Amino acid sequence: MPLPFLLPAILALAPPQQPALVAVLPTQKAIDLLNAGKVSEAMDQLDQAIARDPKDPQPFWIKAQVHRELAKQTKGWTAAWHKECAEENAEAMLDLGLEKDAAANAMMLLQHLRDDERPVPAEPTPAAKKAFEEGEVAFGKQDWAAARKGYQLALKESPTYALAALYVGDSYYAEKRMEDAIPWFRTAADLNPHDPRAWRYMADAQSALGRKKEAEATMVAAIQVFPANRASWQPLAWHRAAEGRRMNRLAFKPGVTVDWDKDGKQRIGIQASPEDPQAQTTWLLLASAILDTITSETKPGQGKAPADLRSRFQQERFFWEIALKAYAEACQAAKTEPKDRVLRQFLVFQKDGQLDAALFLLRYREAFRPDYEAWRKAHPGAVQAFLDRYNIRP
Repeated sequence: MPLPFLLPAILALAPPQQPALVAVLPTQKAIDLLNAGKVSEAMDQLDQAIARDPKDPQPFWIKAQVHRELAKQTKGWTAAWHKECAEENAEAMLDLGLEKDAAANAMMLLQHLRDDERPVPAEPTPAAKKAFEEGEVAFGKQDWAAARKGYQLALKESPTYALAALYVGDSYYAEKRMEDAIPWFRTAADLNPHDPRAWRYMADAQSALGRKKEAEATMVAAIQVFPANRASWQPLAWHRAAEGRRMNRLAFKPGVTVDWDKDGKQRIGIQASPEDPQAQTTWLLLASAILDTITSETKPGQGKAPADLRSRFQQERFFWEIALKAYAEACQAAKTEPKDRVLRQFLVFQKDGQLDAALFLLRYREAFRPDYEAWRKAHPGAVQAFLDRYNIRP
């Protein structure tokens, strides 16, 4: 598969050219293979590089970038799968305890992976853009008052310009004027609640003032608005880890995979599970839901679809329910305990009556939005309760 999308950002982290007599490292081999369009072989080399040095962020970064670009070139579940793989690699980088700039790059990647799923903000007027640019120039010179003047003028010209409000707050934050910064971050969050930065910056300012409970509530609010964005989950994970409440990561990697054959054609497969054959059968049942092929349509003369199977979320929940039931019964018949980590955890959610919450928060898709908003309205405080009960994240 050709890769015309190979970005400078990927190559920038590639190792330097190797001398002729020195063995080429796996990461460099991966770059060469990507340039040759050999994606699967390149990914294998990157996995070897990670096994060789698990603390090297470069292979994770390259894998994240490749999956991000493949997500742009594919559709449906395949695109969602690539996004999730990119997120897993970006978070693996963050787990390494990167320096500030590298961590910021990983967080930026997490933030922008879901851009196409968020509402598009209104375009600011030319006058607003000009004022904003003037604010940016002043900010670069650390002239905070002049920066604010530019951003505030931009917001006056375009009252829905959330980024301008965000940067007014950021200029106050740069001066360590947290009390002044917080209202502007809140304004930015009100104008564009799907932007994780507004919530994160507000939580940072609250934390700097020692308001830890308030900061955590802000982090939870960010997740509640848009559960799919892991850039909103990461601050809560760091916050709780610092308090000795490290969150467990679901790291959802089902037995459904995407790869390429020797001819470069993409294929989707079900992985064998020798240690847990019951899980393999269950993933076959779930494949329809995961691959976005389920439907509630009926043929002429068969009546209407059941009322509880009309929405995308209702359909997916139906498949999870029958698959989990089948898995539990298969394990019981085989006289073995559930071994599949993901299915075992979802059995717990189901037993606790928390399957809806788990799917909304840990497996969220924008197609779930109508059901999700109705669920939130009917169950106020349910997001916080789920996070406190299980302390788990995607």
